Amino acid sequence: MEKKLVKKMIDRCLVDYFGDLEFSPITEVEYDALIDDIVSEVHNQPHEDVFALVHDKIYSYLASSS
Repeated sequence: MEKKLVKKMIDRCLVDYFGDLEFSPITEVEYDALIDDIVSEVHNQPHEDVFALVHDKIYSYLASSS
């Protein structure tokens, strides 16, 4: 899966949570780690919905960083 697409999906998810990407607490280093983690999950679970995987990862990250 292309990393640019995953980044756009993460951005869309963050907009859903925060209304604007400016309010996102995720750093560039964390972004890269999330992208790599999501790409890995997509390859490990090819039959899962990609959007659901992205939302689950973002939700888990935000819940654990609070």
